[in-house]
Amino acid sequence: MDSDNICLGKAYECKPVGMQRNIIGEVIRKMENCVVMSVVRYDELDHDEIEERCGKVVTRYCDIYESAMIESFFR
Repeated sequence: MDSDNICLGKAYECKPVGMQRNIIGEVIRKMENCVVMSVVRYDELDHDEIEERCGKVVTRYCDIYESAMIESFFR
């Protein structure tokens, strides 16, 4: 996906830098070449890495695949 199609606060399925599997995360910051995401769902294989990063990951725009539906108490 390109940066123009990515919206702050929306959830996307993606493959973050350094992760083994895809995650679903909410975009919390857009930068020139990548985004910072707050992890919503992830594969158990990446549990230790997610914990180490305090639930925040970096993803390149080209590694964001599609918009994802998430349920949130606050929405």
